Amino acid sequence: MLNCGRRWGKTVAGANEFIRQMWQQGEGKEKLGIVGFAVAPTYWHTQRQWSEFFNYCPGELIEEIHRADRHVLLSGNRHVWFKSADNPDSLRSQGVKVLWVDEGAQIAEEAWTLALRPALMDEKGIAFFTGTPRGHNWYFQLWTRGQDPKQTDYKSWSFPSASNPYLDPAEIASFARDMPELAYRQEVLAQFLEDVGSVFRGVDRIVEGGFELPQPRKKYVMGGDLAKLEDFTVLIVLDIDGHLVAFDRFNELDWVFQRKRIVQLAQNYDARLLIDSTGVGDPIEDELCREKVHVDGYKFTNSTKKDLIENLSIMIENHQLTIPQIPVLINELKLYGYKTTRSGNVQYGAPEGYHDDAVIALALAAWQLKRSPSPSSGVGIAFPNRH
Repeated sequence: MLNCGRRWGKTVAGANEFIRQMWQQGEGKEKLGIVGFAVAPTYWHTQRQWSEFFNYCPGELIEEIHRADRHVLLSGNRHVWFKSADNPDSLRSQGVKVLWVDEGAQIAEEAWTLALRPALMDEKGIAFFTGTPRGHNWYFQLWTRGQDPKQTDYKSWSFPSASNPYLDPAEIASFARDMPELAYRQEVLAQFLEDVGSVFRGVDRIVEGGFELPQPRKKYVMGGDLAKLEDFTVLIVLDIDGHLVAFDRFNELDWVFQRKRIVQLAQNYDARLLIDSTGVGDPIEDELCREKVHVDGYKFTNSTKKDLIENLSIMIENHQLTIPQIPVLINELKLYGYKTTRSGNVQYGAPEGYHDDAVIALALAAWQLKRSPSPSSGVGIAFPNRH
């Protein structure tokens, strides 16, 4: 996922990468051949892809050009098709080995989920995207996967327009003067801006500072969301001032090893731990207690989850929390949303297919600060001795 500001050279970069991938992925497959799709939001966008493709594709590779169908046959039985996403149903086809999507943020989500993504399955194809952001839509959700080191099938980058060495800085400045601030941040700085419906507003404003080692006489709280099936175990430690001082995230570990990491982090900071105990019951709490960890469980219902998330939202908006630069946590906070049920109830959660483990761990840690005296009062956190 290559996310860039206007006039960065996205389509030029995409055309070159498309040619390279078509040649590389087609080696040794001349008998069966391979198919490549270049997709854009409208016919006009595909014309730009078409033009840049011919600007850079070596002529000796081209065997046939069918302009009416926007189809090119390259040597080695490599078929290239240029497609518009105006009608997602038109994108359904045989297996695709190489997919280039330009300006993906302007394409309907169903074009990706129902047509393009399934076309990659049987060929185990590669897809790459070039474009400028447009809010926190599906394109942003896909981009965040590339920021997660655990999502090894995805990579993503962002570059502002000014990083193009061929653009005159004076032209960028002139361009910016004629744009509203939010439009400038999106179109030139290539920032994914928060949607009105985001649960957590002002996430970028609380990113400051770094991790810290335990300090004597300082109080700490810890939140833990334990792995369920394909989820991650996430552990977060906050100090009394609301700064995130420690973060741990892992999966595919036996409970014995998980427990050791939880115990070690909690004991290092002498932190009281609050865990999501929904469906787990008391045994895990009891095991941790036997390891001399101060631990409580938090049972999730629609009501208690609402209280937990809304408390975190208020603390973030009021800048009562600060966090280091942790892309996984930041992106989970930005993706986290809500929906209203038919009965009028609000349900919070991550989009389907995405994780919210880091959000829950932070919310559990922040909940304990909510119940604690303010640092300015000169009174430390009064931890009840449950066990």
